[in-house]
Amino acid sequence: MRFKVGRIAVISTTALGGMMAFTAPAQAYIDPGTGGMLLQLLLGGVAGALVIGKLYWLKIKERFQAVFGRGAKSHETDDRGSGSGS
Repeated sequence: MRFKVGRIAVISTTALGGMMAFTAPAQAYIDPGTGGMLLQLLLGGVAGALVIGKLYWLKIKERFQAVFGRGAKSHETDDRGSGSGS
């Protein structure tokens, strides 16, 4: 099975290389709207990464505290001690 995956990769790479080698120039241009679209795509990706970072901030913060050894265990004892109600 591993041989088939390698064989498919070689065949597809060869076919892609052949198609790129024998194509004619496109004689095309990129219109001004494309630059705005690419900028919007980039800004959307940055905004998405920031939202995911904010959603996982507590987990990231705890991971850094565990790695650098600052307050990870004392934080756990504070949470357990403050919630000893019902």
